[in-house]
Amino acid sequence: MSFGTGALASAVGGIVLGGIVAFGASSAMAENSIPEVAQPPADQALLGQVEYGAR
Repeated sequence: MSFGTGALASAVGGIVLGGIVAFGASSAMAENSIPEVAQPPADQALLGQVEYGAR
């Protein structure tokens, strides 16, 4: 009975540890910032207005 308990504990520990490592790796590599985009002057923008912004 102790072999089954040890195997089960090892399997559960491996699954939990693998999940923590996978979550940590995906969080570390996630791109969570917005890149800066150069905005054209108003007279050179489409129809003389800023394409994205307050109108």
